[in-house]
Amino acid sequence: MFTVIVSEDIMRSPAEVFAFAGDYRNDPAWRTGVVEMVLEGANSPAVGVRTRETMRSMGRTAVTVAEITAFVESRTGFRSISGPVPCEGTRDFVRNSSGTRMTYSLTLRPKGFLRLIEPLFAAVFRNQVAGDMRRLKRLLEAGRSKD
Repeated sequence: MFTVIVSEDIMRSPAEVFAFAGDYRNDPAWRTGVVEMVLEGANSPAVGVRTRETMRSMGRTAVTVAEITAFVESRTGFRSISGPVPCEGTRDFVRNSSGTRMTYSLTLRPKGFLRLIEPLFAAVFRNQVAGDMRRLKRLLEAGRSKD
């Protein structure tokens, strides 16, 4: 098991950052490898709603179903129900002097082969999440999230 926590200061209001990054359907625009993210049986994110994420990585496609466990303007949270790597995470949106400090926290519990190479998997994943957060910052600060 390992946890990745990455924060990024984004020059937008917490409401703007939450509106985009708190809505999991926007993940394909900023998260590496996410091909599709859909809500199952709902029109908008809310506690108890399930998401279905299709991710492509290292030539493989994986589907993870998760349940939203928190959804308020300062935090979203989820936990996986099925998928290749059990996980849970939060996204926190806190006002600061430059706009918003968004913190993305993700705990993964690799199994099988990934458990054997967990230190390498953790390092690769930390770099990926840090890059995703930089991408999100650029996207929101450029104003392209509204396109």
